[in-house]
Amino acid sequence: MAGLQKYNDLCATLASMYRPEWAIPLPEPLPTELQPLRDAPHLMQDVWISHPMEEVPRWLQDKNVQEGIRAMLKLDRCHEERRRLAIEGENLVRWFGRELAAIELALTETS
Repeated sequence: MAGLQKYNDLCATLASMYRPEWAIPLPEPLPTELQPLRDAPHLMQDVWISHPMEEVPRWLQDKNVQEGIRAMLKLDRCHEERRRLAIEGENLVRWFGRELAAIELALTETS
């Protein structure tokens, strides 16, 4: 929270010093609550990294594209988790097999 407040204070300072002849985009203050922050469209802007564009890319302006990107990332994490769980399940089956074999061996040797 302190980082967001400091960023917003710096945005206000820049806005007060801004001159139109500079022709550079100003950063916009960010919401300090989580849900509005997650949905803030200007959070994904990279105006300080790349040069100004004639046409704004869809991932930057279209809320549906932004939600699609988030959904795609979530789906990728789900696939990764499914692979991890499959490996864990295989390891569990192997361990159970070794334990069962050890028990059977112990039972046959004691008879």
